[in-house]
This record gives sequence, structure tokens and C-alpha cells, in this order.
Amino acid sequence: MEAKSGVRAQTLDRALDVLDILADGQARSSQDLAAATGLHRSIVYRILRTLEDRELVRRTAEGRYTMGLGLLVLTRTVLGDAQAQMHDVLGELANSVAATAFFAVPRGGQVVTVVTVEPDRDRAHVAYRPWTRAPMDRGACGLAIQSTRPARPDERPEVGWARQTGYVRTVGELHAGLTEIAAPVRLAQGAVGCVAVVFVAGDLSDEKVAESVRRTAIRLTRPPDEVWEI
Repeated sequence: MEAKSGVRAQTLDRALDVLDILADGQARSSQDLAAATGLHRSIVYRILRTLEDRELVRRTAEGRYTMGLGLLVLTRTVLGDAQAQMHDVLGELANSVAATAFFAVPRGGQVVTVVTVEPDRDRAHVAYRPWTRAPMDRGACGLAIQSTRPARPDERPEVGWARQTGYVRTVGELHAGLTEIAAPVRLAQGAVGCVAVVFVAGDLSDEKVAESVRRTAIRLTRPPDEVWEI
């Protein structure tokens, strides 16, 4: 793991590193986690025991560790009843354009997908899993999120385009042959996410999809004093 600077609670920082690694949904042994974090296995074991007591991680039948249901309690006020609302809104978008829609948020230098909805129609569409991660500097979602920040001389032209139009389009940057169109979503207290659609390049009208994505982003945007409760 990359060394971190500044004053912080070391044990908590290490525990969060462990949770961050487990966030991709893959079960890992304590030895796997020790190797990934660069910590001694005994330290990782103590962290896991504490997290397990709080039900933030759980052990599988094979003795590996994965995320626990206790995390659902902690995240209730971040996304609770609003997760269903967001799912409904994304479902309308997915069905209106006949393509998979998703909502993602920044996590460090990456973008993490937290909600995905596939269209109800029988038409072939791209499957996109929740908790998929992508680089911040590649793909429409990362560029859309960057467009909410002050302009930088070294930023990609697509970021400036997103500031002017409210959306950004990329083709084949994350997956060959796939178009991704995303728009930034401004949440409460300065938080930012993005709503996006992914489909096979050439299957749909980019202009119509872009307008639908942009309108959905506006719909998902929260006033400063309103908080998503998913």
C-alpha cells in the first residue's frame, strides 16, 4: 500500500485499508490481506477479529474474509430509502434508452459503481456489476466527475466539454467497443457522483442517450440541505 502522510489514527487507518481491499467483493484470507496491505499477518488478524465482532467483515465456510452485513447499518444514512428511489430513477433511464444505467462515486483516484440497473426489455444489453472500479482519468464517469472541479491546464478536453454541455462521452476507453455517456450529479454538502449509460458503440443514438442521461443527472441532483438516505 502507498505510504500516507499526516496525522491520523494508525489502527483505524489500517482497518480501513483492509475494508477497502475487501470492497471488490472477493473473499480473501488473512495472509492475502497481509500481503495486500504490507502489514504483518498478526496485525491483520487482530484487525479482522475486531471487524468481525462488529459484523463489518465475515468469514466464509472456507475461512476467508469478505464484507459483513454490519456495513449496511453504517451506510443507511448515506444512500437507505433513497437507494430504492435511485434504483427507480435509473430503471426509468435504462428502459427509456434500452441500455444499462448506473450510478458511481469517486473513491480516491478511482470511480466506484454503487448502483446498476439493466433494462427490462428483451433487447441485448451490456451487463455491468455493482462495485466495478475504473480510473478517474479514463472513461466517461471519471471525466464527468472531474468537470465539477476547477479547470486545470493538464485536464483532458472532454472535461471542459462536460462543463459546457453537462455530459461526456467516451468510446472503448474501459472496454473495447463500448460507449459510455455520463453526467455529473451534485449531492448534498459538496459531494459529487455521476449517472451513466453503457452500450455497444453504434447501437443507439448518442445524442438521444446523452440528453436522457443529462436530464436524469439533473433529477438526481440534491439541494444543498437535502441528503440521500439510501
